[in-house]
Amino acid sequence: MNSYSRFSNLISRSLKWLRLFFFLGVFIFLPGSCSLLQETDIFIPVDSGQIPAGLTITGPLLKGIEVHVRGSKSTIRTLSDLKIRYVLDLSGVKVGTNSIPIKKDRITLPEGVSIVRINPTFLIVRIANKIKKKLPVIITFSGKPAAGFIVAGATAKPLSIILQGPENILGPMDKVLTKPIDIKGLAESFKKEVVLNLAADLEIISPSEIILAEVSIQENIVTKKFNNIQVEGKNSPFMYSIMPPTINIEVKGPVNIIEKLHKDKGIEVYVDLKGLKHGVYVRRATITLPVKTTLIGVKPELFTVKISTENKS
Repeated sequence: MNSYSRFSNLISRSLKWLRLFFFLGVFIFLPGSCSLLQETDIFIPVDSGQIPAGLTITGPLLKGIEVHVRGSKSTIRTLSDLKIRYVLDLSGVKVGTNSIPIKKDRITLPEGVSIVRINPTFLIVRIANKIKKKLPVIITFSGKPAAGFIVAGATAKPLSIILQGPENILGPMDKVLTKPIDIKGLAESFKKEVVLNLAADLEIISPSEIILAEVSIQENIVTKKFNNIQVEGKNSPFMYSIMPPTINIEVKGPVNIIEKLHKDKGIEVYVDLKGLKHGVYVRRATITLPVKTTLIGVKPELFTVKISTENKS
């Protein structure tokens, strides 16, 4: 064998060894590369997409989906900063219950990150017709006013508002309530801004979410009858008799005063006999009542007074 043949064989063997070392190096390196990949779960919030005109979502919508992804550690660490969101495709929805599939191609991820699985794979979305409706505003309360006081009236400004929302929710409504106003222990009227107590699916079209409540708190006015009150005589030095001896009256006033009046027997009824001599007289009784009270009825109205010639002494 000449020198050229031996040299060629040597080169050929050397190339074979180089190829072997190259492939061994690749196989040794690849496991190390695979070890740099990472899998994790990320939560992606769901946004409702464009809904066909005249329709609206009714009921709660799932807040997000879980996506299991694979990628390099360095890329996976950046996912939380990307604020990824999934927008539902609602272009083909109809009134009723719709099953909307979750599509991988609507999830935008960085290059090198792949989706392994998605949970759930579809979302249930309930769709209803969207309507508008004008409703009166009703003021609501919590607690009770001070003893003897009542809510005499409550007015909302504006008196009514226009709402928009799903027909199945807004349709049956005949009024809209405010959040309760705490009136515990109050004894005077006031004005206060309040918000409406609305379902999440409803929105205010006009005029405003803020309602001005004008609340009138007044003393509780009641009417009570007092029977068999003794009728007295005053300003006479003579012996006398009054027939009938008692009177029945009806009084109107604040409940705190009326109840005290009844308890303390604070009603005075008398006939003024000043200047009357011996004889028989027909007179009306004088009835004294506290301030803020009004005499509604009296029975009897007239009394027969007999004055003798005998002195009281």
